[in-house]
This record gives sequence, structure tokens and C-alpha cells, in this order.
Amino acid sequence: MFFDYHLHSHFSSDSEMSLDEICTTAINKGLTEIAITDHYDLDYQDDQIEFLFNKNNYLREIDNLQKEYSNLLTIKRGIELGMQPHLCKRCTAFIGNDFDYVIASIHTAERKDLYQGDFFIGYQQWEAYQKYLIEMYQIIDSYNNFSVIGHLDVVRRYGDYGTAPDLVDDPEARTIIEEILKILIKKEKGLEVNTSGYYIGNGADPLPSRKILKLYHELGGEIITLGSDSHYTQQIAFRFQETVQLLKEIGFQYLTTFDKMKPTFHSLDNLN
Repeated sequence: MFFDYHLHSHFSSDSEMSLDEICTTAINKGLTEIAITDHYDLDYQDDQIEFLFNKNNYLREIDNLQKEYSNLLTIKRGIELGMQPHLCKRCTAFIGNDFDYVIASIHTAERKDLYQGDFFIGYQQWEAYQKYLIEMYQIIDSYNNFSVIGHLDVVRRYGDYGTAPDLVDDPEARTIIEEILKILIKKEKGLEVNTSGYYIGNGADPLPSRKILKLYHELGGEIITLGSDSHYTQQIAFRFQETVQLLKEIGFQYLTTFDKMKPTFHSLDNLN
């Protein structure tokens, strides 16, 4: 019993996976539940790509999949929102009451793109990381229509710095992260554990890092989802077994799934 709660189909501009490919691969890998979480990034700061989709078409296709695979796989209506402070009202309007699960992610900070590196121009490494975290804090403090923060420390993946230090190694960054986690806990929101993080640095950690996950646990956080952030079939359920073991070692007891934005807790001891 495993759940992959971060999957991108052809509805995302950076993936060509069909929804059927996702479902059949998930079943073959022993997953019992998935959330399709395609990108929806309003005002994305890259003229070469657009992360938008027609919601009615999207939900209709997922509803059809739910019927087709009803005896084999639970499929949830998900979305990965690219959050920016000036977009909160528009994101709320788009989401409505139509999704089971919403990932709030930051792909753009200070209205500059992370992936292409525009955001990092003019900043020293830790200054950039702190600015990114401050924007995340502002969003999480004011926005409520989400389930989890996606890949909290993804900023480490980008920027031409040569190294990807853990964000909690800087005292100021750690303080901001701690405040973000406290807000999550107060609002009964969670953290996504994103296994694409193993592609960063020495490949030892998911996103967020084990240090951030440990801090979240120490502060009383319990809501954790597990996602591969897959854009290709071979990435689905990537390194899930060892990530569950990591969560157990930290002290977490549950993984979370969502239905109509309400969490359900599953004992880590029952996952295999």
C-alpha cells in the first residue's frame, strides 16, 4: 500500500505522460492510490512555456479514469499551484471546491523564474535563499486553500552556486523555515516529501531535507504526503521504500492522503 501524490501528465507543459500511462505504471509498481497534480502557474515568468490548462477538460478526464480504474486504483483530483503573493485570490477562484488535494509550490520568486535562474541574479547564495523563504512565508501566512507545501527547499536545486547546502544550516534561513512550519501546523496544513530531491547534491535527501523534516516533527507536525514529482513513467514511486524508512527514523507515524481537501492518516507500519 503506497500512494504517489505528485504526478504530472500531458496537461503539464513539461510532461508527455498520458493519464493511462500513469495509471498502468502506478498499478504495476504496486501503488493503491495516486493524485494527478498537474501544473497551474499563473503569470509564470518564462515566455517559452505556459503552465495552464482547461479545468473542465482536466477534471472530466480524471473522472473518466476514476471509473475506468475503480477496482484497481484510487485516483484523486489534484493540482500543483505555482504560488506568488499577488495571485492568491485568483488561485482561490480557480480551485473552487473541485479538487481533493492542492500542492502550493513556489516556482517564481519576486516575479522572477527560479528554473532559468533569473531570480538569483544579483544575490549571494544565502541572500537568495532567504528572499525565497520570505516570499514563501508571506504566501503561507495569507493563503489557506491548499493541502501541503510542495518541495519546500527546491530553491537549492537552482542558482549557479556550485553547492546546494541545507537551508537550515544558515541561522536566518532556519528561523524563517521554523516560522513557516509553525504556520503550517497552526493551519493544519502539511509538507510534501518530494523524492525528486534525491537528484540534488549527494542524493541523500528528498525535498525538504531530513533536517527540515526533523524540525517539522519536533514542532509537532504530522501531515506528510509522499510524491515523486514524476514527469516520466520511470520516476513514479521513485525511492519510496527508503523514504518511508527515513520518515520512521525521524519519528513520523503516518502518511496522509486527501479526499475533498480532508486528510486521512495511514500508519507507516502498514506500508509495504
